[in-house]
This record gives sequence, structure tokens and C-alpha cells, in this order.
Amino acid sequence: MDSTFSTNKYGYQLYTLMVFDEHRNGVPVAWVISSRNTIAELSKWMSTLFSIGKKERPDWHVQAFITDDATAEIEALR
Repeated sequence: MDSTFSTNKYGYQLYTLMVFDEHRNGVPVAWVISSRNTIAELSKWMSTLFSIGKKERPDWHVQAFITDDATAEIEALR
């Protein structure tokens, strides 16, 4: 997961969530546009995405999560 930073005049951030397929290729599966980069906001949409993923694929589980050193992203994952 990673986000853009200061790429538009409104200060919105674009988050991209990628997963690995069976060949270990990165595949983008979700994009989120957010006006806030807070732990609460990140947790809200990340929980929703995980719930949808589990509903669609009950056998799906997270083995690892990669992000840059963004405190809000790391805290939201915990």
C-alpha cells in the first residue's frame, strides 16, 4: 500500500492496494481517494476492503503488508 502526496490542488491522496498473484506478480486491486491521512480514516476504508476480500474469498488471508515509513499507515495496520 502506498499513497501519492501533494499531487493535486485539493491535497487529496490516492492510495493503491496491491496483492501478489500465484506467480508472485503485483496486481493492483483497489484505489482509494482520501482527503485525510489519519489513522481513523485509513482504518475505516482498510477494514472495509478486508471485509469485502474475505467475503469474496473466504480462504484469503494476509501474509504480509508492505508500506513505506508512513506512521498513519503503519498504525492503521495494527
